[in-house]
Amino acid sequence: MPNTITIEKLKVGVSYAVNPILVKFMENLRYIERLGRGLPMVYREAKKHNKKLKFKEIGEEFWVTLHL
Repeated sequence: MPNTITIEKLKVGVSYAVNPILVKFMENLRYIERLGRGLPMVYREAKKHNKKLKFKEIGEEFWVTLHL
């Protein structure tokens, strides 16, 4: 992840496109509606259903684990 992005920011929808051309392609194919919308939705739904959601930063990457 870039220095400006933190796990806390991901939870509220702050995002960073590593490849903006790929993002635009995915938008055109309607695979995504808007960058930064997915993780906040998963976070809210997990909390609503009392499921554990774990964010882990690993160098420049991050993992999200949803415990069912």
